[in-house]
Amino acid sequence: MKKSTLAVLALAIALGAFVYFYDSKHNPAPPSDEASWKAAFAVKANDIGGLTLKSKSGGITLAKQGDSWVITQPVETRADQSAIGGIVNDLSGLKIRRSFAPSDSLSKYGLDQPAVTIEFQPNGGAKHTVTLGSKDFSGSMVYAQIDGSKDIDTLPVSLLDETGQPLSKLRDSSILDLNGAEISSITLDGPNGKVSLAKQTSGWQITNPKHLLADSSAVNSFTSSISSGKFIDVSSETTDDPEKYGLVHPTVTLDLATQKGQKFQLLLGKKNSDNNYYAHDPSRPMIFIVPSSLYDSMNKTLFDFRDKAILHFDPTAITSVQVHNSNGEIECSQGKDDQWTMVQPAADKGKSVQDWKILDPIEDARATKIYDSPTAAILQHLKKPAITVTLTEKSGRATTVEISFAVGDYVYART
Repeated sequence: MKKSTLAVLALAIALGAFVYFYDSKHNPAPPSDEASWKAAFAVKANDIGGLTLKSKSGGITLAKQGDSWVITQPVETRADQSAIGGIVNDLSGLKIRRSFAPSDSLSKYGLDQPAVTIEFQPNGGAKHTVTLGSKDFSGSMVYAQIDGSKDIDTLPVSLLDETGQPLSKLRDSSILDLNGAEISSITLDGPNGKVSLAKQTSGWQITNPKHLLADSSAVNSFTSSISSGKFIDVSSETTDDPEKYGLVHPTVTLDLATQKGQKFQLLLGKKNSDNNYYAHDPSRPMIFIVPSSLYDSMNKTLFDFRDKAILHFDPTAITSVQVHNSNGEIECSQGKDDQWTMVQPAADKGKSVQDWKILDPIEDARATKIYDSPTAAILQHLKKPAITVTLTEKSGRATTVEISFAVGDYVYART
């Protein structure tokens, strides 16, 4: 067994040495210093306004409109700005590691049927063509021919990886093209009913089905998931058969408006075979597929969006706190220099108090369920509260929080 293993290892080493020797003999050794590599073009990235990529998966034509790249063929749609920007930057800074005259047919280098052909023309300049073949022995370089030259150049393989991607990887896969921070109104109509929200100076407010204070952090998390969401793939470039995708009667309809008056809509249809969802943005013709996690983030209830704080108050405005529980009464007040001291019980009067131990639990408490119209049975639990906490502000305004005895794993509370 050992002899067999050694024989295979020796054969692999010998084969590797032969390939390396053959490659180095027929192709001159490249410069070892990257700084000495030759620039392929004298082109600035900002001067490239058009780009065509041809590969075995088809052709893609791109154009720059203003500061943004768009795909014009085979479909008209937004391009992935990061992906196309990377390609353009690589072309402008492209360097040739080595050049040599081929000693064999182009098929040896994969250039008889190129993997990718790149065409671009800088503003006011000549058209350039780069054909990319197969990778060299190291795997870090790709054989190429530039502008019809018969010589073969080696270029960084990253150019092949970036330009050989299919349309689905080069198009903008943003579900909606908007900035979440600019959203000013939301209407979500889904399985749990319709909820509308509006952004106010003080934060988010629920406007439908009733006027309520919203949980701004929950709403901001929702808008962030929508604005940063990406679709998985495009199912159809047209909306010719919306019923097929469950979009005639959508599962979820989301309407958004921004501070600038822009309006957006997103429709979620039915599930596909992978348990993801068909979706449609009416401003674009295609039907795309979104992950089930997006549906989960949109499957919200009124409670998900509403404010769940037991009490809102400014801790710096509180001058005294009274607590009544089964152990008796505790009262503390704020004196000079924001120092808190005990008032009750009398035996502890004047002792220093860390106010956060009392205020933080009230300020941080969040409801797990809210009863807008509590039943008589629920109110009965609060008829004789287990704990009452009264906060008095500098203005003299006092607010009392009542907390019931434990009911299973929960307590009832009201202000």
